Amino acid sequence: MTALLLSFLSSPTMLAIGGGLVAVIVAFMKGRTSGAARERQKQAGERLKARAEADRIDDELSRMEADDLREELAKWSKR
Repeated sequence: MTALLLSFLSSPTMLAIGGGLVAVIVAFMKGRTSGAARERQKQAGERLKARAEADRIDDELSRMEADDLREELAKWSKR
């Protein structure tokens, strides 16, 4: 078994094929991890925009008088 393994490792052709396979596997894994990181960054940006919009709405509602607030909320509530 050891002799067979050593014969494969001493062959330049087998080393080139093995190196090519390793390069393809490494490139594939790098692409997957960078794609996942890019998606996480995109989702974080979307969450930040949503939070900013929610804060803006909360600020706007907190500045309204109680009667105006009830009137505005009546548009959205079921009757």
